[in-house]
Amino acid sequence: MKGESIMDMNMLRLRAESMARRRTHTPPSALKQHSADEVLHELQVHQIELEMQNEELRNAQSALSASLNKYTQLFDASPVAYCTMDKAGIILDCNANMSQLLQTGRERLLRYPLGSFVHQQDLLRYTQTLREHQDSEQQLRLMLSKDRHIHTMLYARPLSAPTDGNPAWLVAITDISERHKLYQEVTIQGKALDATLEGVMITNDQSVITYVNHTFTKTTGYRHDEVIGKTPQLLSSGRHGNEFYRALWRELNNNGKWQGEIWNRRANGEIYPVWLNISTIYDEWQRPRHYVGVFSDISREEGVRRRLQQLAYYDGVTQLPNRHLFFDRLKQQLVQSHRTGHPFALLGMDLDRFKLINDTMGHSTGDLLLAKVGARLSRVLRENDTVARVGGDEFMAILPMSDTDNGAQMVAKKILTSMAEPFDLDGRMYHISISIGISSYPDDGQDQETLIKHADIAMYKAKESGRNAFQKYHPSLNVKLSARLDLENDLHKALHNDQLSLVYQTQYDLHTGQATTIEALLRWDHPAKGSIPAADFIALAEESGLIIDVGYWVLRTATRQFMVWRQAGIAIERLAINLSPHQFLQSNLVERIADILTESGMPPEALTIEITENAAMPNFQYSVTTLEALRRMHIAVCIDDFGSGFSSLSHLRRLPIDGIKIDRQFIAKLPHDEDDTAITQAIIAMAQQLKLKISAEGVETAAQLKHLQSLGCHAAQGDWLSKPLPAQHIGQQGLPPLGARVQ
Repeated sequence: MKGESIMDMNMLRLRAESMARRRTHTPPSALKQHSADEVLHELQVHQIELEMQNEELRNAQSALSASLNKYTQLFDASPVAYCTMDKAGIILDCNANMSQLLQTGRERLLRYPLGSFVHQQDLLRYTQTLREHQDSEQQLRLMLSKDRHIHTMLYARPLSAPTDGNPAWLVAITDISERHKLYQEVTIQGKALDATLEGVMITNDQSVITYVNHTFTKTTGYRHDEVIGKTPQLLSSGRHGNEFYRALWRELNNNGKWQGEIWNRRANGEIYPVWLNISTIYDEWQRPRHYVGVFSDISREEGVRRRLQQLAYYDGVTQLPNRHLFFDRLKQQLVQSHRTGHPFALLGMDLDRFKLINDTMGHSTGDLLLAKVGARLSRVLRENDTVARVGGDEFMAILPMSDTDNGAQMVAKKILTSMAEPFDLDGRMYHISISIGISSYPDDGQDQETLIKHADIAMYKAKESGRNAFQKYHPSLNVKLSARLDLENDLHKALHNDQLSLVYQTQYDLHTGQATTIEALLRWDHPAKGSIPAADFIALAEESGLIIDVGYWVLRTATRQFMVWRQAGIAIERLAINLSPHQFLQSNLVERIADILTESGMPPEALTIEITENAAMPNFQYSVTTLEALRRMHIAVCIDDFGSGFSSLSHLRRLPIDGIKIDRQFIAKLPHDEDDTAITQAIIAMAQQLKLKISAEGVETAAQLKHLQSLGCHAAQGDWLSKPLPAQHIGQQGLPPLGARVQ
């Protein structure tokens, strides 16, 4: 650098000497002879040198001024806010953008600390930067007023060798408020996407995954890093063919969106359904840039849908097809049989006395029984048969077969056999039978309504024949069913038209021959058919629900009549009244009986209530509670038709009863039938051990009476002893002693 300056000075002297010679036009030899001239020449050279130096300085100053002016213009015109500061952070200079950014005049900013604008919460980081004196880049909030601030990015670079009063820092500040706002919005949106219950996936225009939210990873089982950069093919279940995806992309390209159900595969390999919405995001030239997929895991909804379908078409108790599905399958079978000519059979089935178990043991036990019945029916029938529960205790079956008569009857026999085994209901064994009606296509009908009606008619005939049986439809059954329906309609009218009446049969003490008890028996005085015995219409009354009203009518009428006889001086010790199983199960039975006794004035100790084994045994605890309540009222209780039901001797001895009445089926063949004799003898011996009063019904001969006396039976009744008599007859003639017949 120093050598270059000497060379520049030598060049300057040579130029000055040349200029001096031109001015004096004096040869160099003449100058040497005159020293004064030499001095003058030297001065001229120096003068020229100074002038030239001044010119150079003026040119340099002009260039420097131009450069400074250019720098100032660039400094002020810069979109970035700049300032210089001393080492204490005092602003020494700033551009116009800094003044505009801080909304403070330029003159006021000079010699003003930048830190006075920094937000209180950011001030510590800012002062730390000044102390460290290193390049720094940080976000700061700058206060423009007491309640307003902006978000900025501050870049600070220390200048070399700072001195007091000279710049130590070059600072650039950029307003990032809009960017910060956008960042906040994106952050909130991102958090919202993560918080949403739907899975979100974003891909670029090449279907490469660029974003997934938290629900996506939770639903699919894939981590974030396992899917970014991959394609949605990763989730493919393999259940959809190429045509499905071609249709999807065709819809997406044409309309910019697609929605529908699609099956995906989780990371663990599980296949599951989702409801997917895909939307296209376009750029400013309407070119697809991204695809956004939003999906919901509907595997639970799919389960709900299947469950709803199950509920819509299958019975919730037995899991068999319900009425709707059965009718649909019957319709399909009819269409097929119309086309092929192949016959099929229809079975209508109804459980016998199911209401008794359902009412006594409760609906949960009833439902358990129905479920087990349904399971047995399913095991008996073939896979191509349809068995359905179409009502409370009603089942129907469709049997496609070539020989509908023999084939259907064989199936019906198998069903009856399967039902013969007792049902285990929560540790207790129950017996129930089923009645079956059979109709066949095309002989018994060629449409749905006719076939079902004829199967029902046959089923009702099976019930009338004693239940636990099957019946094939025959046109003659229509007449019988019509008569039965007419009888049911007439029975509804009978209660309100005073067509019901009571007759009374006397029970005698076999030791004294005295009339001790009189039993009320129900009769129906039909206007066209005459007197109808109770056995011919009680079952109908039970099925129609009339039995409750009829039963209380009997109680009310009989107790009033008893008091009429007493007031007339007719000596009758006790009145016996039968309760049907349905009436016995009424929760307010005891209260109703007490009310009726109060109305009639009859003393409770003169009343005997008779119930059957089948009424007492199913809901044993209820029976015990009810019977104890009756006995507390001093009402006697007797088990009627003993031996005809499914008695448990261990239960029998725990029942709070006063006596038993041997069923007439064991009396009818006495004394010649050894089995009936042995059974009757065992019943009497057992009752004696339990200290129960023993009576027999259906005594029709003197031999029967004598045999019962020999076995130790306490009392008996029957037509040979005394036929049932109307109340008027007893009122006029009273009850004569049995006398000679007993002796």
